[in-house]
Parts: sequence; structure tokens; C-alpha cells
Amino acid sequence: MLSALRKSVAESSQAICRRRMATIAPTLVQSKAADSSQSKPAIRKAADPIKPVYVTMSSFTGKSNSAKKAVALDPTVFDHPIRRDILHLCVVHHLDSIRQGTASTKTRAEVAGSRRKIRPQKGSGRARLGDRQSPMLRGGGVAFGPKPRDFSTKLNRKVIQMGMRVALTMKLREQRLGVLQRINWWSHKTATLNSRLNGLGWRTGTLFVTGESEVPARMRLASRNLRGIECRTVTDLVVYDIVKWRRVILDLAAVDALEQALGKSFSGISDSERVVSDVTPSSVEQVETST
Repeated sequence: MLSALRKSVAESSQAICRRRMATIAPTLVQSKAADSSQSKPAIRKAADPIKPVYVTMSSFTGKSNSAKKAVALDPTVFDHPIRRDILHLCVVHHLDSIRQGTASTKTRAEVAGSRRKIRPQKGSGRARLGDRQSPMLRGGGVAFGPKPRDFSTKLNRKVIQMGMRVALTMKLREQRLGVLQRINWWSHKTATLNSRLNGLGWRTGTLFVTGESEVPARMRLASRNLRGIECRTVTDLVVYDIVKWRRVILDLAAVDALEQALGKSFSGISDSERVVSDVTPSSVEQVETST
């Protein structure tokens, strides 16, 4: 009788639970449907267009222009956040790669001489000695001395590209980045180029970078005897050069080459939009002219 009573109580409790779930579940479904119908779809706003950065175009020939022109630069290349750690990695990577690593010393196995024991092991009252190639003796081998080795280290390509963006941005913000129409000089004489660089304030610590396959012959001949002036192509440019030199001067071909190699998520600047003349002075960076 007691078991029959327990069985009836269990069946009644299960029926109550089923009845409660049947009454609660439709209300939850209706409330969720009402919330979904009332919620409005989120409208994603379009991103603001990326604006280029501008730098004043310098005149290398000395001809006076009444209206100053500005050069539009890719902000993903010339307006990158400053990362000193990335610059340090790139500089150390380059300095390691140019180490010769030719230092070499001879071990006791490479030193010429007899392998005979200098004196008997016992009986002399003095310290025991082996052959004359021992590192303890004068003229013997070197223990743990340097041997020819490769000091170069590995650095990912994307880190080097980021270092180039950071270095160019740093020069632009320091107002030590200039842009020319073309890095060329009308004479191969050093004196004429020297006087022009003195007038511009670019006499010391200036690196000229061209985007052409090679440096123009007259510019190369006129500048090769000037101390503190160097010319090179954009293919030979490394992060260490931008950090080392006080002032970096690019031509338009070099700007195009750098933007094609380093630019990202930017539509690019056409040749017609590269040089403009109606830019507000507050948004234009000017290259430093002090020596």
C-alpha cells in the first residue's frame, strides 16, 4: 500500500512539471520573437577616407618659383606610429650583417712545434708540464679564441618593412625629409654642387635617394668628393641609412617605389595628384635647412 502511494505521488509531480513547462515555453518564444522584431538592424558607417600627408617640394636647380608646390605622400608609409623597438631590431640586424667575422687564432693543435713532454712528470720539484703548445706557455695555442664565423642574424621581412615605414615617418616628423622632382645636376664639377648645397643648407649629413636604376652620372661625379654627401638608389636603401643620416632627400621616382613596396590598404596616389599647389601651410611639412 505504501509503494502504491509513492507511485501516485511521483506521477502527480511529473504531471505538474510537464504542465508548467507547457505554459512557460510559449511565452519565452513569443518574448524573443517580439524583441527580435523590435530591434533595428545596425547600420555600419563607412570609414572616413584616408587623407595623404604633404611635404613641400624643394628646388634643386635654384630657380625661384612664386607658388610653392607640395607633394602628396601615402600615410600608410610616411605616417606610421613610431616604434623604437622595431628601429633597434632593424639597425642591429644590418650591423650584424656587415660584420666580417674573420678573426682567427690557433689552438694548441694548430701551433707548430714538437709534441715532446718538456720535462719528466716527477722528480724535478717543479710544476708538471706537457708539450710547448700548451695555452699556459708563451708561444702556445690560444684557449677558446675567436674563429671565423658568420655574425648575421635573421629578421622577418615584415619587420624590416615596418622599420622602413617608422624611419621615414620619423624623418618626416623631424622635418628632415625632402622631395625633389629629380636628383640630377647640370654639371659634373664639385664646386658648383658644393655652392648650391651650401645655399640650401644641405652641405653636411645629406643622403640623396633616387628611384632610377642608377644615380645620374653628373650627380655622382660632382658629389663623390664631398664629405657628408652620399647618393644611392632606392634598391640599396636600408633602415640604418635613414636613421644614420641627418637629412634624407628623395625624388618622385623614389617616393613611388617606396609606396609600391611598403604601402598597404591605400588606393594609391596618381601622378596627377602627386604634386599639388593649393594646400594649407599647416598641413605641409618642410625639410630642415639649417646646417
